[in-house]
Amino acid sequence: MATKIMLKTMILVWIALSFVPIMAIANDSGVILILRASGGKFAETSKGIKDDLGDDFNLIEKVIKPEITLRDIENYIDTIKPKLIVLVGNTPIRLYTNYQKQNPERQFPPSVALSALYVDRLITQVKNSLGIRHEIPAVTSLVNIRSLVKQPVKRVGVLYRQWMKDYIELNAAFCRQEGIELVGVEIPNSISIQKVKYHLKHLLNKDIDALWVVNDNALLSSRLMQNVWVPNIKQFNKPVVVGVEGLTATALNFGTFSVVPDQYALGVQGAGLIGDIMDEQMWELGKNKIYEPLSVKKLLNLKLMKKRNIQVNESKLETLDYLIQ
Repeated sequence: MATKIMLKTMILVWIALSFVPIMAIANDSGVILILRASGGKFAETSKGIKDDLGDDFNLIEKVIKPEITLRDIENYIDTIKPKLIVLVGNTPIRLYTNYQKQNPERQFPPSVALSALYVDRLITQVKNSLGIRHEIPAVTSLVNIRSLVKQPVKRVGVLYRQWMKDYIELNAAFCRQEGIELVGVEIPNSISIQKVKYHLKHLLNKDIDALWVVNDNALLSSRLMQNVWVPNIKQFNKPVVVGVEGLTATALNFGTFSVVPDQYALGVQGAGLIGDIMDEQMWELGKNKIYEPLSVKKLLNLKLMKKRNIQVNESKLETLDYLIQ
């Protein structure tokens, strides 16, 4: 009897020990540090990452609130010693960029940047990084709105600051392939209410079938929205295509249609890139590479469309993800 008990104990010990190397290997992959901006959409992106990678990797998330400083970022990295850093949102990218600039002698782990406006421009300053673009190409939004409305969408106006010229020209080239002309009005980088009002009125008086509003925090500040955009759009009875869900809110009476990245899917897409880097141990990424978002959400403010007497193809409404009625 004692022999059987001893044999059973030895077998259990052997089984337990046989799993130690496997567990050690799993935990030896290193820590992934997620630095994300505070806010619902960033949390959703982070959730996509964690849901996809959580069982395979050790993830530590730090929310970058307004009080977080560059010293805090340095302490996180020194303490956690991550194998890879995920940057979710513009603020974490800027802080991490400054961290790198202040520590030029260090070796920086690979980083993945996502859920940030114009991430392709931001990570040009970040060493050993890649990103997923947040902006949806104009042609995607405009082809969609063209299929939704009964009126023609051939000439689309866009107001933009000088620094966006290359971005606008790239989008214009894509639009031309679909028979859509982008009618752009360029304004200086330094703006005022008077300047924006003048150029917006000039643009709206052109023979355009719709307006595409680019994501630019300076152009879409609360002061400009209140004093320029919303008052002047009231008499523009044509589609207003925006790149932010909040601009289609009924209370704002501004945007009628938006195509935006699916934030959760953006996180899952990012997780795929992260998993590849970790599995293949690609600690040096080389030239910064930018990927396009794979999944989008389409939102139409039907109530505002009707208010502006814009006729809609009812049969196409089922293609939308969200409909405001």
